[in-house]
Amino acid sequence: MNWFPMHSWHPVAVHLPLVALVLAAAFDLAALRNRSVRWRDAATVLWWLGLLGAATAVTTGLIAYNRVEHSELGHQVMTLHRNLAFLTVAILLLAALWRWRRPFARGAALLGLLGALGLGWVGYLGGELVFRHAIGLPTETLDQVMHERGGHSHHGEAPDSLTGAQDRGHQHPPPTSNRADHD
Repeated sequence: MNWFPMHSWHPVAVHLPLVALVLAAAFDLAALRNRSVRWRDAATVLWWLGLLGAATAVTTGLIAYNRVEHSELGHQVMTLHRNLAFLTVAILLLAALWRWRRPFARGAALLGLLGALGLGWVGYLGGELVFRHAIGLPTETLDQVMHERGGHSHHGEAPDSLTGAQDRGHQHPPPTSNRADHD
């Protein structure tokens, strides 16, 4: 059994670059305000960490893109997530190069801010992939979870809430187990 499959590295890898690059952009804006070398030096460290982490996140994301089970709607969101990640990393790389060539350049700081906003959108779509489209969860795991929640399996079909179909007023009953039975 593969306890930690290759596609599982992507969720691990995304958090460092997300935080580091957002903070780098914020620190550059703070440095610009006072022309502070300390804020700029701190931002430089964060830019390096963030860009190296972004390379790892993109690489592991490409591996996951080709290895996880998903629906057609999930595939569309996954493709948008991937393409937006490429664009955002390119914007952030341009901002980093610009700030290294021209310290305290207002345009570089603003481009970094735009890239940080792009990261927010990329992260939002990543959350949608996991929590709305169940990307990365095998179909048999989805069936098992539906059974545990008191629903029913659809013999390999994802439940309506996972396929993007509208809920037609059907409510799954709450689980019938009593907590005291398990103590």
